[in-house]
Amino acid sequence: MKHALVVGSTGVIGGAIARRLARAGDWRVTCATRGGSAPAGAQGLAVDLLDPASVRSAAAALAPVTHVFYAAYQHRPTRTEEVAPNLAMLRHAIDLGEAQPGALQRFVLVTGGKYYGLQWGAIKTPARETDPRHLGPNFYYAQQDHLAERAAAAGWTWSHLIPPYVTGFSERAPMNLVMAIGVLATLSREQGLPLRFPGPAASWNALHHLADADQIAAAAAWCATGATAANEIFNIANGDPGRWRNSWPVVAGHFDLATGEPMPVPLTQVAAELAPLWRRIAEREDLRQPDLHALVDWQWADYMFKTAFSNDVLFELGKIRRAGFGGCLDSEAALLGRFEELRQQRLIPRSR
Repeated sequence: MKHALVVGSTGVIGGAIARRLARAGDWRVTCATRGGSAPAGAQGLAVDLLDPASVRSAAAALAPVTHVFYAAYQHRPTRTEEVAPNLAMLRHAIDLGEAQPGALQRFVLVTGGKYYGLQWGAIKTPARETDPRHLGPNFYYAQQDHLAERAAAAGWTWSHLIPPYVTGFSERAPMNLVMAIGVLATLSREQGLPLRFPGPAASWNALHHLADADQIAAAAAWCATGATAANEIFNIANGDPGRWRNSWPVVAGHFDLATGEPMPVPLTQVAAELAPLWRRIAEREDLRQPDLHALVDWQWADYMFKTAFSNDVLFELGKIRRAGFGGCLDSEAALLGRFEELRQQRLIPRSR
């Protein structure tokens, strides 16, 4: 049986990968987290990937690993400060994969649109895997280079997936687009207001790709064993691009709300103002999280709606399709499914 070590399983992408592999039936799944937690069907491994002693201890207790799936991230105040810890975690994840010599077959790395420079502003579209890099700092470059060097030296292979904006579920990931929209819709309905898009006209009109976590997990599982995926970088997204001006009315309708003209309100101030209202809603509806600021990082949400979505973000998807992965999701249907997931988890109220 293949043995997967999933790093970042408390996040949106890593959690989706761990759950998919655990359901598959032909994988043994171990999730490396600081607390040793794991979803159903997987086992946990308590390890701090920034602590070499913790990594050595975990490696001694780890059964031979055939595949590593890496979707972890450490936030730091600046892009320069992000490089060292995120490279260290990847390096230590490789150490865990190589703990039993000769067992590791493939390492699947999942990064994101910052590989193309989204964090700096507008990028070339469509973004292709062969596009030249931009000037650093960019910790994704450091990770990719280290990964390729280690693989070449040891004889195993790697795959690298690059999704754009991600939708999915994780209670421990407050940088979560689906959660932010679900909360805004709940607060709007409570006050009898239309659901307004909280960004400027540029974000309302720009073309963008979305990648649902389940789509990324399917691609990661394919990468792990596909011969054509060895030592390759692939873009991954749901399918066709969309615009919020087209998708937003669909989202509003799902919550039985009208839509209004876009209004780029400061979400950090909105959250501060409406935190008491959310607490009352949570108590009345028996929701699991009454703290509005624990659900969503509102500064991040402000950045997403006002800045990140303000330029076209289109990824070339031909390479992964030609290589053999043909998965495709309808982004609007995936979004609506995620809202239902939040309802089932009692994080937003059930529909009335």
